[in-house]
Amino acid sequence: MDKKAISTEFLKSVYAGLAIAMGGVVFLSCENKVVGSFLFSLGLISVLVFGFNLYTGKVCNTDYLKKPGSLLLIWVGNFVGAMVPVILTFSKLSEVAVASAANRLSKPLHLAFLDGIFCGFCIAVAVKGYAKAEGVGKYLMVVLGVMMFILCGAEHCVADMFYLVVGQGEVAKTALFLLVVTAGNTVGGALLSKI
Repeated sequence: MDKKAISTEFLKSVYAGLAIAMGGVVFLSCENKVVGSFLFSLGLISVLVFGFNLYTGKVCNTDYLKKPGSLLLIWVGNFVGAMVPVILTFSKLSEVAVASAANRLSKPLHLAFLDGIFCGFCIAVAVKGYAKAEGVGKYLMVVLGVMMFILCGAEHCVADMFYLVVGQGEVAKTALFLLVVTAGNTVGGALLSKI
């Protein structure tokens, strides 16, 4: 891949991180979790409609699983994009975000990994369902896939990038948590990679 292609892929990854983090902003801003999870799905819909590079949307693709360097570039781009809403919403969401981050970081790592697998599977269902379904069904697959993982308390590595940084999670714990969740998301997405 040449430098221009790498720059384009990275930029599409930044946009994806931004889209998912904006979903996180909406979720943290809603008192009703059902409404918040429904509105969060606009983040994944944006990724799919505009062709952005979301880590969890790519690990369910066999071609990407064979390119760890591309996946790392996407993950880093997603992190960069997820930081934009942190800067914009830090003071507004700090109280609820701190509670959200503390709740996540108190979860045992083996449960974070399992939650990551479940979320990865849900996102794979949403992404692959969007590709295969037609009409309104495309969007229904995305909305229901997103709502399912959020309402079940599963962990999404890119959303967690936003939640944990805006929530001022301790750096070492946050880094370890994100790596564990990323591994879980990868496993969950890979389960559907051949479909």
